[in-house]
Amino acid sequence: MTGPDAEIEALMRQGLAGDRKAYGRALALLAPRMRAMASRDLPQTMAHMAEDVVQEALLSIHLKRGSWEPSRPLLPWVRVIVKHKAIDALRAGARRQHEPIEDHPQIGAPEVDPLEGLHIEQALARLAPRDAELVREHAVMGADAETLSARFDLSPGALRVALHRALRRLAEAARKDEEWRPTN
Repeated sequence: MTGPDAEIEALMRQGLAGDRKAYGRALALLAPRMRAMASRDLPQTMAHMAEDVVQEALLSIHLKRGSWEPSRPLLPWVRVIVKHKAIDALRAGARRQHEPIEDHPQIGAPEVDPLEGLHIEQALARLAPRDAELVREHAVMGADAETLSARFDLSPGALRVALHRALRRLAEAARKDEEWRPTN
């Protein structure tokens, strides 16, 4: 394989080996292709959802990057992820109506930053120490699956399960915080 596909795959392999710049470049080169994939997957009436699909797919690729087998082509793996995210968007879109923000000029930017005061260490403090360290090493420090498997003495499958459960617990804690946060 030659051309852009080979370049993206080479950059992704370098990224998996720990090269953050190569990883960022791989994602940057993938994004336009993913937009085209999402646009093809969504009906014209839901074309506005393409960027959401791309963002969800990029997040999924980041979280599951260790599951891509570097001996196999990257683009089919990415294609499956985008396709699944488009299906998720179609399902969610059937439950909600789209109203372009342009139709509401009176809506301005929020006066308060909704993320103000959020700190990753505060969020991680809600987890058990091992879960917090696993999420910190993976999501914050960018450690690859091989490094994490060795550091935490886990098989690749057990690592994926442990990471998934830790992230789920973190999301549940964030939802509970949101439910209990007083409204003004």
